[in-house]
Amino acid sequence: KAFGPLGKRADAQRPGGANSSKGINFYSSDGGHGATGCEDYPKEPGAMFISRKDTDASSATLDEMEEMSVHLEQAENTPIVCDAEEEFENEMLRQLTQPGVDQVQQVEAECGADATEHKTEEQIEQWDIAAGPRKEGIDRLTMVVPAVTRIATSLIGGTLAGTGYTVGKLWEKAGVCKAIDSTAFRAGFTSWMWSNGIFPTVEYEPLGSAGPALMQLYGLDGPPDEKNISITPMIVSNHICYLDGVVLASLFGAPKILAKKATREAPVFGRLMEEMDVVFVDRGEKGSRQDSLNAIKGHGTSWQFGSRPLLIFPEGTTTNGEDVIKFKKGAFLAGTPVRPVIIVYTGQWDPCNTNYVAGKGDGEVEKITDVEWGVQFMGHFIHSMHIRVLAPYIPNDQERENPGLFAENCREYMSSALRKLREELRQKSWKEAAGRSFGGVGYRPGDLARIGARKMGAGLASLSCLRPDR
Repeated sequence: KAFGPLGKRADAQRPGGANSSKGINFYSSDGGHGATGCEDYPKEPGAMFISRKDTDASSATLDEMEEMSVHLEQAENTPIVCDAEEEFENEMLRQLTQPGVDQVQQVEAECGADATEHKTEEQIEQWDIAAGPRKEGIDRLTMVVPAVTRIATSLIGGTLAGTGYTVGKLWEKAGVCKAIDSTAFRAGFTSWMWSNGIFPTVEYEPLGSAGPALMQLYGLDGPPDEKNISITPMIVSNHICYLDGVVLASLFGAPKILAKKATREAPVFGRLMEEMDVVFVDRGEKGSRQDSLNAIKGHGTSWQFGSRPLLIFPEGTTTNGEDVIKFKKGAFLAGTPVRPVIIVYTGQWDPCNTNYVAGKGDGEVEKITDVEWGVQFMGHFIHSMHIRVLAPYIPNDQERENPGLFAENCREYMSSALRKLREELRQKSWKEAAGRSFGGVGYRPGDLARIGARKMGAGLASLSCLRPDR
């Protein structure tokens, strides 16, 4: 099958096996029962008019079906005229982006059933390939001690977080503040992060020209505090792994997030998410995508300055963190200011949740699982990361009218900032100072000795330059 727009000619090739790669001409019509634009095209010899009547097995006789089968097996380039009322463009897109069944069967026959799990680097997006440091081979033996230690410290951290929440609930009953906004809860949650080796650092960039713009937009008496995350309705961040949301929620005072409606019933966390004013969406229902977009837009238009912002990862998926990929338009539909945030992981393990990881061979990639991600997480003591909060991005009139343009310009702004930040962190890193060519940019055992050796070598080299020529 392949369908072009109604009344248009679509000369398309569907990827697939030998039988599916031929060019086939298609016309749109109603099979002779009231033409819809087909009269503009010549009636080529052997052209077939197919309608639901012709293909209805309940009304067609055996002879008619056999005759139809003969016609379908004629010349490979037989023009076909079709009056199907399906969504032609969506069907065409599906056919052009999915491999033919014959192609999959051929691969499995030649290379085995698991052949489709192995792809070359050219077949997948670069952002979906993890290339950062991780423990492999015999180095995995060193993951045992961190894993055992993590189990013990997590119990302690969980206890502290639970205690903080309990104290926060008491403050809430006393009318002081909501439990999630209490100092006790935030301290307990931070203790849980530290107990799991998660150590984020955060830096806020100056507001610049966005300060006066926000004053005018929201009628403020003075410029807002650059370290106040609640000065825009939306927070938009690049998305790398499972830790992103947890860390940002802790650092930014539990902003609103979008979550599946089913998570509302989860023990403890469901109640906690309700208190965070989470926007719940039932993704299993028809129209849930539109409900999500409506919820995002509604938050942007009803938001009041200083109230809880909505945290969104507009990339719509996790990447390897080396660049910022194309944004979904949801966060930008309301045309309100957004606060961009950049995340860079700096530890000795790259925690990005991609589907693939760079293999040992040149250009080879391997499938990576959530189980492996969990093993690597448990097998490292420290998960350091740097978070850079950029100046708010305030859309102009054209961007407010065009969410796609708004999204793309904001993405370019964040992409440029990410490249600069990664280079800045590299130049100031332990890795650069120690002269290492492996591992993450954060501290690695032996870096102090490497730095000392480099300085000693540089000193000896300078002394040798002072020796007179003999």
